[in-house]
Amino acid sequence: MLDKEEVLDSKFSAHDRHRIEVKLDLEFQKERKALYNIEYYFFLPQSLNISPENYSKEQFYSAVQHYIRFKTPDISIEKIFSPTNELSPFNKAVKALDEISSGADSGFSEETAVDEMKLMGSIIRANIRDAVAYIGKSQSERIQDDRARVLLREISLAVEGLSSLKEKIISAPYSQKIRDTFFALDEYVSLTIGEYLTDLLKCSQENKCLSDAGLVKEIGDFIINQRNYRRAMGYSSLLKNGETNRHFLYWRGLLKKFISSALYLTPQLSDFNILTHTGPAIAAGLAMLFAIIVTIYAQSRYAINSAAFVIIIVVSYIFKDRIKDWLKIIFSKKMTAWLYDRKTNVMEPAHNSKIGYIKETFSYVPGNMLAEDVARIRKSDNKKAIEEEAKTERVFRYKREIFLDFEKIEKYHKRRKDLIDILRFSVADFIKHADDETVIYDYFDEKTRTVVEEKCSRFYHINLVVRYNSGESKTYSYERVRIIVTKNGIYSIDEVN
Repeated sequence: MLDKEEVLDSKFSAHDRHRIEVKLDLEFQKERKALYNIEYYFFLPQSLNISPENYSKEQFYSAVQHYIRFKTPDISIEKIFSPTNELSPFNKAVKALDEISSGADSGFSEETAVDEMKLMGSIIRANIRDAVAYIGKSQSERIQDDRARVLLREISLAVEGLSSLKEKIISAPYSQKIRDTFFALDEYVSLTIGEYLTDLLKCSQENKCLSDAGLVKEIGDFIINQRNYRRAMGYSSLLKNGETNRHFLYWRGLLKKFISSALYLTPQLSDFNILTHTGPAIAAGLAMLFAIIVTIYAQSRYAINSAAFVIIIVVSYIFKDRIKDWLKIIFSKKMTAWLYDRKTNVMEPAHNSKIGYIKETFSYVPGNMLAEDVARIRKSDNKKAIEEEAKTERVFRYKREIFLDFEKIEKYHKRRKDLIDILRFSVADFIKHADDETVIYDYFDEKTRTVVEEKCSRFYHINLVVRYNSGESKTYSYERVRIIVTKNGIYSIDEVN
């Protein structure tokens, strides 16, 4: 079995109460075209009442959200605002603005300036986020305080850099698109600073980090200054104490989507996939051939108005439908290497160029057709022999084939190369038939010698086995997670070794 790091680096988490999120890091492969095969095997307890009759392929795909984006480039805040850094989005944005001001605009400068300002916001946010996470995880108070001081210096540098860019933009007649983009960037960075510094103060209040009282006060002053700045600029991202903030999360989400759009690739779903219908068509054709052969045979032996002829035709019709369904299952299992449900082209938005594709397939897997290695991974934590018999499960497989042309990616990008494949899947349809989360259980208390009522929680275990490889390799790597759910949604997601 390959080491996980040699193929894909995966992260599983609960995105919200009803959706799990899987992130796969797709590292840049220089001068290579890469193909990744990822198979998700879902094992659902029979008690959740999921079957092909009440949970269709269409329902599955409606529960899936998929994004593919570039990883945020690894550029420090100091390097962003370094005048000598040619890859700095700040310097590239300034250069594009200078070209527009001088009249040397080639028509692409405005788009470049907008794209670089968005990218700058994403990189600044990633730096602040990572620094706060590092401080929260560090066990040394001295290291925590030192890193927090460095972070405040970096934030000050970002604030000064954006202030100089603001003066440049408001002093010249740039287009409304450029001005709107800058003010969105300015508000987004200010809001980001306030949010992550607030996380640091919360960490301090819980006595988990930051021992220097003066440093804590400085962080609080920074938050207040940024809030006052947004108020003075007339920005919308202000929480009002004690009032209903109906539009805050909407506007915050809008800013985040706008700035992070510099990292997202454009999915383009194919309108029609002839291969999707090939397997069912072959199955229907073979079933019809069987029915015709039986009909010809019956006509050669019996009169059309005889009882024997009618019985043979009826029986052949019944078997025709069964044969068609059996063949569909066989084709689904054996032909998915080239048959798929849908195909999504991955487009590089700035140049509208196709840099890859994603093929997807969904199918139920009968117990006797489950791959032995997947079955072994699923049963690996069974502690007693009765578990395997008692845990009746329904299994379905979701396969993704991701192809990426890294040569094209390198042609267009020097900083944005590594990719992240993000999959969000809703379990809401799985828990429709679940029993109530809390159950009252009568319990005899030996101390009081009375029967008391105890509250017990009812959990369901959805097991997920992920099998994947790269290219033509026949050697697989595996992941196993247990999604614990209740009637009200996801309770926890546990990795199983």
